[in-house]
Amino acid sequence: MLLRTFLLVTALIFNFTVKAKDWLIDVRTANEYSIDHADGAANIEYQQIVLGAQHLGIQKQDTVRLYCRSGRRAEIARESLLHAGYQKVENLGSLQEAESWTQTSRIAAVQQ
Repeated sequence: MLLRTFLLVTALIFNFTVKAKDWLIDVRTANEYSIDHADGAANIEYQQIVLGAQHLGIQKQDTVRLYCRSGRRAEIARESLLHAGYQKVENLGSLQEAESWTQTSRIAAVQQ
């Protein structure tokens, strides 16, 4: 009983100390990504989003922000990640909207 309690408390402490990360993912093709992409974005094509996220080490509690050319592929990828159990997934829309988001989030981080 004491061992079980110790393991439970240890697991709870570990869960509270794990820090979720923020990810920005371009779900367009590698060719589109090589031409232009938002600063700090990784590239995983939308058809491979779940396997690609696992490969990058994206945890299910991490915040994942997706974008593409128009937002359509990002929405397909968002739905795939949610179906796979990812909890915080956002479709930023287009590359331009993602670039705007990165600028806004940098300004907010500097002002904090």
